[in-house]
Amino acid sequence: MKITEIEAIYVRAPTVKEQCDSGQDALIVKVHTDEGITGIGEVDSAPIAAQGVILGPYSHTLSSGLRHLLIGEDPFATERLWEKMYRSNIYAGRFGIAIHAMSGIDIALWDIKGKALGMPVWKLLGGGFLNKIRCYASSLFGSTPEETYELARSFVDQGFEAVKFGWSPMGKDAKTDLALVASARRGL
Repeated sequence: MKITEIEAIYVRAPTVKEQCDSGQDALIVKVHTDEGITGIGEVDSAPIAAQGVILGPYSHTLSSGLRHLLIGEDPFATERLWEKMYRSNIYAGRFGIAIHAMSGIDIALWDIKGKALGMPVWKLLGGGFLNKIRCYASSLFGSTPEETYELARSFVDQGFEAVKFGWSPMGKDAKTDLALVASARRGL
């Protein structure tokens, strides 16, 4: 099996709010093979920048678009391909966007393996030692302490026993941060 094409498809909600919400846009990564199996991955951090890292052309031995490096390769060689992407793209970065772009491709490669072998990826990665996991709700804090309280109550009403709040509007000032956390706890 060989990689024949890599797509990096940018998707974006019609309206994007200025808040820390990674669900507003994303990069869908599709890795196609000559056997008709397509793996799908995703990058949600700076998706347009990650798209450039993936689709950018060859520049020189230490700076190459990831797509260029992988066409014709065996998608089952995930460790070798990770190393190839990392070493052949040193100038673009060993952190941040470059690693995120590599991860989107890596997810798609594991998806190909799972599809080809008829196994879920969690099993290929050695998981499955738990029979159940505790689900939790995940949300941004409300814009006010009162709204945060109501969000927390709604999660409890839905049956959640654990909740993760994060990001905006946290960090503006200590008084607001403390009020948001106190309201979330009170609501829960």
